[in-house]
Amino acid sequence: MRLITSLLVFAFLTSPILAQAQTTDINHPKTVSGVALPASPEQEMCMQIISSFPAENPSVRYQFFRLARSFGKGANPEFVTALDKFASQDVTMQTELTDVIEGMNNPVLRQADPALVAGYGKYLVNFATKCNQQIESQINALHAYDVDLKDVAFNIVIDEDALYLRQILSDSLYSLDGDKDPIYGAVIRAYANDLVHMRDNMEYTVFNAEIGDIEALYMGDLDEKLARSNDIVNSEMDREMLNSSIGLADDMSNSMIKQEKRRTVQTLINILNGYSRY
Repeated sequence: MRLITSLLVFAFLTSPILAQAQTTDINHPKTVSGVALPASPEQEMCMQIISSFPAENPSVRYQFFRLARSFGKGANPEFVTALDKFASQDVTMQTELTDVIEGMNNPVLRQADPALVAGYGKYLVNFATKCNQQIESQINALHAYDVDLKDVAFNIVIDEDALYLRQILSDSLYSLDGDKDPIYGAVIRAYANDLVHMRDNMEYTVFNAEIGDIEALYMGDLDEKLARSNDIVNSEMDREMLNSSIGLADDMSNSMIKQEKRRTVQTLINILNGYSRY
């Protein structure tokens, strides 16, 4: 949920026209003998939704695609059919994705109209499943454009947001007594149970990432301590060499002083005896 608010704010400040100019290039209709074939309804739907994504910031754009892909996990055909029964039909595929996320993130709406929230969830599921090829193409293109988008911690946060939205969808279906439905109850309960397993796996992934960060921090601290120890050892060796040099200089100086004293005494003796070297 940490990224959802920033996604909504940024999307409303961006221009869909610019986004469309940058996204439709991967969705050109196929051609036969140089004649363009009309796009299928699903392709047109995908292009329409993708064209509303923000284009100015690759990071925010990537978050939309990754969020949609993560949300679609676990939605098998039986669950999609269950959504057809319980979800409100007021949400169409012409709705912008930002409105969908904002609606699911509205706590008042979740209490007042769970069927509408389920309709928003159905929208995301349909987009994630029917536009999977376009979503993957966009994600790969953004990875090539900015390798930092592959950062594990960054993607974990996006997956946490997707899991949060999936939990909202599951709660809405339970509010509509979908879990008690004689036909689709088992499918809806299986979807809810799958969220528990996904949350456990995500927590384990986060734990591993945190352990890796702690290990990297520890190794960095250890390297720094070893470097300081080496500096101390080297400085001790330098100090020992300096002390040896000073000691040798002192010995040489003392020897010269003694020799000079002997000469002085000898000269004094010669003077007293009436002899002089000069």
